[in-house]
Amino acid sequence: MKELKDLRCEIDAIDDDLVSLLEKRLQVADEVAEAKRVAGSVVSDPKREREILTSISEQVDPEFARAIRYVYSTLFVVSKARQRLKIDNEGDFASTLKSELIKRPDIEIAVVGMGLIGGSFFKSSVRVGFKVHGLHHRDETGFENADLILVCLPPEAIVTWIETHSPRFRKGATVVDICGVKRTIMRDLAGIARDGWHFIGGHPMAGREVSGFANSTDDLFVGASMILTPFADTPAEILDMLKDYFAAVGFAETVLSSPERHDDMIAFTSQLCHVIATTYSRDERVRDAIGFSAGSYANMTRIATQDPSVWRSLYAENRDSLVEVMDSFIARFTEMRNAIADGDSAAVERMIAEGAAAKREELLARKRGDENV
Repeated sequence: MKELKDLRCEIDAIDDDLVSLLEKRLQVADEVAEAKRVAGSVVSDPKREREILTSISEQVDPEFARAIRYVYSTLFVVSKARQRLKIDNEGDFASTLKSELIKRPDIEIAVVGMGLIGGSFFKSSVRVGFKVHGLHHRDETGFENADLILVCLPPEAIVTWIETHSPRFRKGATVVDICGVKRTIMRDLAGIARDGWHFIGGHPMAGREVSGFANSTDDLFVGASMILTPFADTPAEILDMLKDYFAAVGFAETVLSSPERHDDMIAFTSQLCHVIATTYSRDERVRDAIGFSAGSYANMTRIATQDPSVWRSLYAENRDSLVEVMDSFIARFTEMRNAIADGDSAAVERMIAEGAAAKREELLARKRGDENV
């Protein structure tokens, strides 16, 4: 084991290199600002930032990915402040940086449900300076004066909580449920979400394989996308306020979707993945995997430690969409299984190539920034 003084010398040497690279990066950022000024381009480019954060996550050890994304998200703020100063040619760096850091709506927030997601919303809101109240399911006070109420409860508890407490919501308040299914909740709340307050469905595309407040973090949402499913008559100013809030706590973008589109895509991109991880991990060989597994196994089984009660409810609420994508997956899986069993190497190779081509196309679409969620 290295001595402390040797480790500190090692860090000092790394810092010397890092300072030089950071200075060079900011110099290039100034050149970017000049190019944007000439072209009349906007300073902020959320899709570009998300692309960088995604690339970083793929390059580094997963243990350090979240921390490094956090550092980069701060670097983005500093870079945008310098670019804005160069383009506007007024003010000073300190005030410009402060305006970037505090670019957030002046609202009071109540977060209902102190699990992984609710706790992370609470901690993220505190980190960037919002006045925020963290409430447990059975708390009867703390939300009455909130401008924004985030209901982070299990699917079966959301509608009941909102119906029970809505008479005490502040006039003009905005209520967002934070749940992985949208059609049933939007349908059940459509009738009451007109009485002086606004309701919008929401779903953060972020999470961890563990649950509970103790595992929540103040940077869980950095670089993620936030999906909103508003009603057709949701006021534009409400959506603008929400976009500003979600950007302030770290989301790279806010995506608007219909509840139907949301549930169909989430059945494919999230729920099916959890079903596969669970099914895969139920094999008795899992107990003997140590020493015989690497990245592929870890990636396939990471989310198998899902909370049974939460995901049981999510599957039940979205069963039609989930069963449809499961049936489609089973058909493709069976096709591959039969080709392998029959020794049909050409068919196996064709299916592998088709999957690789589809994934490459998705990655290109992300790079182009033209995902159609």
